[in-house]
Amino acid sequence: MIILKKFTFLLILFVLALATACLPSVVDEEEKDKEKGPLEFTDGIYVVNQGLTQNTDQFGSLTFVERGEDGRSIKDVFRTNNSTRELGNRTRSMHVVNGLGYIVSTNADRIDVVRMDNFQYLGPILGLEKPRFLLPVSPGIAWVSQWGADGFEGSIAVVDLSSNTVLRTIPVRPGPEEMVLQNGNVFVANSGGFLLDSVVTKIDIETETILKEIEVGLQPQSIEIDVNRSIWVLTRGFQGFDESRDGRLVQLANDQITREFDVDQGAGNLTINNSGDRLYYTMRGAVFVHPITQTSISLAPFIDFPYLTVAVDPQTDHIIGADARNFQVNGRIVIHSPAGEELEEHTVGIVPIDFWFE
Repeated sequence: MIILKKFTFLLILFVLALATACLPSVVDEEEKDKEKGPLEFTDGIYVVNQGLTQNTDQFGSLTFVERGEDGRSIKDVFRTNNSTRELGNRTRSMHVVNGLGYIVSTNADRIDVVRMDNFQYLGPILGLEKPRFLLPVSPGIAWVSQWGADGFEGSIAVVDLSSNTVLRTIPVRPGPEEMVLQNGNVFVANSGGFLLDSVVTKIDIETETILKEIEVGLQPQSIEIDVNRSIWVLTRGFQGFDESRDGRLVQLANDQITREFDVDQGAGNLTINNSGDRLYYTMRGAVFVHPITQTSISLAPFIDFPYLTVAVDPQTDHIIGADARNFQVNGRIVIHSPAGEELEEHTVGIVPIDFWFE
């Protein structure tokens, strides 16, 4: 009996020793985070999470992910630093101008403004109608693409960033989306909103007048400028009950189409690498790449995964894919090397839709 008790006692000690042996790794991880100090917002990736969109009571969120293999993250950086506030429904994009962050929420008809050093909330920009993207065009002035209250009448809101007020609007075609600035002009991709459109609008910044409307194909949404200052536009095409039209990847120079390639209906999310010579986009449940000198469209996927959207980190040239999973639970981002190799992943909010890189 004594021998049995000794054996039981030794066995308990052995089990406790094994359990205790596992603790240092947890402590080490905590200590490592402490050694890193407080999480800063100066070197990482902001992920814009659209949130559930079934009704207006659902809110978007922002996730901040530190760069690096052991990078930490905050799943809802806005609520973490502004506990009594929510972002709007259908959060669409984020932009940073002169140390201030502008978070665009389409269904809330507003832009929330924060300080980027501590994420303190500074107030909203109101008077908008289904805003989508913001583009700084001159000191203190930004243009905001917006669909209009009914989603049919597109315009560009001219916003004074010093007072956070809408000064006036410039009517454009329905569904203005992404914009780029080149040589004193803004080029706007007009997708059609709740309609269909096929035009890129060229607008003079000084006079705020439309100089040209360039036909590029149905539903242009994303637009980029390459290393040679050519503009590239990706159109989604159209899928109806009894009709389908392919999308197009179009190169513009001097307001003319210089090259065009057919892509599958639904192609989207055009982005470009830091050198300005490789385009990436989503299509057919995968990510494709198109070097700007290539004379035909690649048929093989570059990354064979159905990301909702992709972007390129301007510091690392890493390709970031947003995986929305089932659109009901927290999504994730996956970071790939420039060669397409998967490096790491991070859990983010519901429906990751856009990025901003600090």
